[in-house]
Amino acid sequence: VGDNHVVLDQTAFYPEGGGQPADHGFLKFGGTQTEVVDVQKIGNVIVHVVKGWVPKEGERLSGTIDWKRRISLMRHHSATHVLMGAARRVLGQHVWQAGAQKDVEASRLDISHFERLKTEEIHKIEELANEAVMRTLPVETSVKPRTEAERQYGFRLYQGGAVPGKEIRVVKTGDWEVQACGGTHVKNTGEIGLIK
Repeated sequence: VGDNHVVLDQTAFYPEGGGQPADHGFLKFGGTQTEVVDVQKIGNVIVHVVKGWVPKEGERLSGTIDWKRRISLMRHHSATHVLMGAARRVLGQHVWQAGAQKDVEASRLDISHFERLKTEEIHKIEELANEAVMRTLPVETSVKPRTEAERQYGFRLYQGGAVPGKEIRVVKTGDWEVQACGGTHVKNTGEIGLIK
């Protein structure tokens, strides 16, 4: 692929996608290590972009994910799902996710609504979202046939956009929210912390 690109037969590194940035970390091999600065999915191949030495083809190695970065991204990704559920409860079922960007320090959720949000609506969304956090709702993932998932949850699954394939990964946050999503998430909403 390139002089600083590494493809492995298996990896725990999450590639950029669904508004979630890629994992960073290190690959260790032959008594040295190289920094992973980006991870992209090209077709069905995960490509690790490295800064430093590149392992030789066939060389055995181990990978270490920057866990502090990963857990922050997980919290922010799950928080966007919680916020979406709160927004639908406050503003109505017509609200739809128009975009989202998760990052290490903060995240953004864009929603469609027929008017600019009032300050009291924003406060109510925040209040409800934090109630969902305090309820420590389970965040469960499952892979389901598309037709079964659509029959069970409807097209609101596709808040983050269309998902290809006959099977989709469903992320269900207790009785709060459900979305088709390939991102990384916490085990329960209590792990998110304060949503502001």
